[in-house]
Amino acid sequence: MKEMNRKEFLKLAVKGTAAAAVLSALPSTLTAYADEGEKLYIPGTYSAEAPGKEKVIVTMTFDETKITDVQVDVSAETPEIGGIHGETLRAQLLEKQSADIDGVTGATMTSNGVKEAAANCIRQALGLEAEEKEEAAVTGDSIDALLAESTVEKDPITTFDDEKTYDVVVVGAGTTGLPAAIKAFEEGASVCVLQKSGAAVAQGMCCAAVIPEKSTPAGMSAFLHELHATYDYRTDLALNRVYVQRSGEAVDWYLNHLNEIGFENMMEKETLDHQYEEGNCYLRGTLFPGSMLEPTTALAEYAEKLGIDFYYETPAVQLVADGGKVSGVIGRTKNGSHICFRANKGVILATGDYQNNAAMVARYCPDAALFEKKQFAKTGDGQLMGMLIGAELEPITHTKMIHAKATSVMREEPLLAVNDNGERFVAEDVPYGQRNTCVAYEPNGCWNTIFDANYHDQVVGWGGDPDRSTVGNASPEQIKKFIDNGNVLVADTLEELCEKMGLPVETTIATVKRYNELCKAGFDEDFGKPAKYMKPVDTAPFYGTKRYFQVSALLGGLVTDANGQVKAADGTLIDGLFAAGNCSGPFYGGIDYSLFTMGMSLGRCVTGGYVTGEYVAKL
Repeated sequence: MKEMNRKEFLKLAVKGTAAAAVLSALPSTLTAYADEGEKLYIPGTYSAEAPGKEKVIVTMTFDETKITDVQVDVSAETPEIGGIHGETLRAQLLEKQSADIDGVTGATMTSNGVKEAAANCIRQALGLEAEEKEEAAVTGDSIDALLAESTVEKDPITTFDDEKTYDVVVVGAGTTGLPAAIKAFEEGASVCVLQKSGAAVAQGMCCAAVIPEKSTPAGMSAFLHELHATYDYRTDLALNRVYVQRSGEAVDWYLNHLNEIGFENMMEKETLDHQYEEGNCYLRGTLFPGSMLEPTTALAEYAEKLGIDFYYETPAVQLVADGGKVSGVIGRTKNGSHICFRANKGVILATGDYQNNAAMVARYCPDAALFEKKQFAKTGDGQLMGMLIGAELEPITHTKMIHAKATSVMREEPLLAVNDNGERFVAEDVPYGQRNTCVAYEPNGCWNTIFDANYHDQVVGWGGDPDRSTVGNASPEQIKKFIDNGNVLVADTLEELCEKMGLPVETTIATVKRYNELCKAGFDEDFGKPAKYMKPVDTAPFYGTKRYFQVSALLGGLVTDANGQVKAADGTLIDGLFAAGNCSGPFYGGIDYSLFTMGMSLGRCVTGGYVTGEYVAKL
């Protein structure tokens, strides 16, 4: 333990991690330092407040080695719940000498607030906040932990093993990078693509676009407004407007190229006409049943035939910035040599998200850390290269796209759900895109859906569509296929279904019994789900699905204008640097990714690559 000093240990412990979580893991270590005479704290009295049911305030006094006094103000809390436990929580903090206390059963919100406020006081007494501010003031030092998990190199690279020059350099051969490269080439630019892996990479299945010919101008504007509202009014409307106005053109261009090269595994699917009082906005969906990797791979082969140079297994590791202008990017080959790729017109970053960089996840989207990651090698390289030269990363809570792993079966429908303990835990009409938030702290993060033989009529009766592909997938024929492949479990009794699903029989049966009683009563006394969704589970056969969730994308990127040109922290445009797709933003803004239009993510990526590639080529 004593191989590193206090400052080194504490900085390592808190870097990129929520204070309460870190401090709860430190009591034994802090005690060990104190026992050996180590001076831990800056003596003084510190206060912090945190949300409880309403608000709690904790004041703590420290000498050099311990907490000597604690005051807990819970006067704003509900008197008969959290408001009566201030002295108990005070005694726990003083006894444990940390924020890692048991709290009070029945006053969870107050207890959690006290823990958070106490952790904040301890951080102040440790001097961590001042040290972090001092560290951040040193250029680049504040992202050292983030760089450790990426291919990006921080120290300036001044000598190269080779040098090449193009008009446009695209970093990333994926759903965004391929359209950017091909469109720029068609506009007359010489183009190369750097790709970290040995092949093109893409995921997803549905790509949506606004079709102006089937929409009205007023309807398209109303859709833009709905998009803005869906993401809590935190999006850049200029970026949203590009999608609304140009996605039809971009996706038609994309599909035409696939048709020209003989690619056939695609179909129109999940098309939706949004109706508003002012008019309509028609979004056409294109489904790629074999995943987006198939068309992306086909277009990569096509692009090479066009004359676009691809450098596979050559990650971009550093931007070349001279006097505020980005003039190129440095790639590193698999043998470790560096190649400088000069860009006469611009570098386009299309590297995707950062879900596989644990330090970035912890810092910018910590509630995604609990979930399995669907992609690989997405370590925020584009974002980090931009940040190293002064580009701004979206300064908001980043949107997380976390969806169920298993085949979707009535994923939008508010059927009975229980956790892995067999307990109901939420009103099941939570939108699908936000369900990950509800299961984040449930056992194993699992959402278990249970329904009976009447499901089809029930779902149709409340206005749902169990037969809708992708979202419903519950026609009798489709259910049979899912039963055959194990994605849907079926049994003649609830007891047997519980055993197949790995749920505790007694608890789950009791939950279903309680749920059926609420259905008979006509209202959900436990969670408040609307009465129209309260349908009993009482008719054999009984069905069940288990849904574990995983990260598809973390949508936080470099701030850009409508053309994809990257902005510095002061709002000025960085000459020569562009970003598109999931490494750019803010296109989204909500905590969770909304699915009010299927396929918007891929549609946005194709559109961003197309629009940015065209713009840079014309400079």
